[in-house]
Amino acid sequence: MKTHYICILLISLILLPICGCVDENDEAVTASVPTDNLPQGFTLLAVMDKNTKNVNITEEIKDFYGSRDIGQVNATVGKYQWAPLGQAFDARITLIETQSPEIATAAAENYRALEEYQRPPALGVDRFSTAIVNGHEVTEIRDRTQDTMRYLFLWTNENLVILVEGTDDRSQSLELASVTGF
Repeated sequence: MKTHYICILLISLILLPICGCVDENDEAVTASVPTDNLPQGFTLLAVMDKNTKNVNITEEIKDFYGSRDIGQVNATVGKYQWAPLGQAFDARITLIETQSPEIATAAAENYRALEEYQRPPALGVDRFSTAIVNGHEVTEIRDRTQDTMRYLFLWTNENLVILVEGTDDRSQSLELASVTGF
């Protein structure tokens, strides 16, 4: 009888990691971050989500929290190298899965409302414009980093928020945005 209980306990311990420990939505978001077939010059450095050790994913997406409530979200961030290490900032793709399209819109609006985006990046340069990525009209954000302009693209697709923080080359940044598939 004791052997029977021990066998059941062992089987339970083996099945425990398999059963329900990975949220399928997290897996879907992680799979959506481009990891291969990247535009020329880009190399994947890391993919981070809530399960990544030593990474607070909420801190990584803090700019999406604001006056409009976005509730509980699943997020994945891909970091990409596009220049020799130490010579430039990393490019990033952030995917945030929300509970609804309305909440995705709220998260994008919170990001656009960041205080740093309320002023132009440089004299005579508009902060916001539009671009087309994979057939979607998206918000182009021009951000000043040290002595160069950086191109970001922000949009929603159903309950997903997509932010591509590109390089100082608009065409190269649009190429990175297009590999999201959204």
